[in-house]
Amino acid sequence: MTKSPKLLLYLGLILGGMAALSSQVSVAGTQVTAPEVLEQLQSKAKTLKSLKGSFEQRKYSRLLVTPIDSKGELFWLPPGRFRWEVIQPDPLTLVVNEDQILLLYPDLKKATLYRGPTGVDLLGRIMGATDDPQTFQRQYAIKIRLVARGGGSSWIQMNMEPKTTTHSRYFQRLEVKIDPKTWLPNEIAILEGNGDWTLIYLSNLIENANLSRGLFSVEPPEGFKVESYQSGRRP
Repeated sequence: MTKSPKLLLYLGLILGGMAALSSQVSVAGTQVTAPEVLEQLQSKAKTLKSLKGSFEQRKYSRLLVTPIDSKGELFWLPPGRFRWEVIQPDPLTLVVNEDQILLLYPDLKKATLYRGPTGVDLLGRIMGATDDPQTFQRQYAIKIRLVARGGGSSWIQMNMEPKTTTHSRYFQRLEVKIDPKTWLPNEIAILEGNGDWTLIYLSNLIENANLSRGLFSVEPPEGFKVESYQSGRRP
């Protein structure tokens, strides 16, 4: 899988990880306590049946003079369905549906389909996402703190760093801003292994919307040239 589509899996990791936090998470700051943050995040994870919204993404690369900007829409239907659709500048759609991942390149009429073992959540398998707190925290170091600014502005800052070589090949650090009013992420910063940065800004988030299962279809459109990969070949 190319580096750009790999970045699109991180939101699923963040949302899935909210349910896997436990009291062992490090929390800094005097205006918020570990039990308060963890209770709110876990409560949100349990009640969040679906999520849709808009995103703007900016990638900073050592190889480019100016950053790359893109925008689009996201759809999440836990536990194993996720759609990330880039609308501008170059259309690209990533669909995760449990044991399959589909990449669509509409302008090129091309599609790439990855199939994992039957019944395996590929998003979780690739990124190590799990609803087991002990397993999750063996894989990632997590720190949470409250950040306050003038004018009453504040947010919860959650930083995640992989502990294992397997997961560190995807990123060095995730920095997530969580709105304490909604307990949803609204800004994500990703430090890749090569030193590049990607910033993702989320907006217009709608919880528990009625999402069509067709959004998560991994059937390539008619007329697309399809490349397929089975489990055993790393995406």
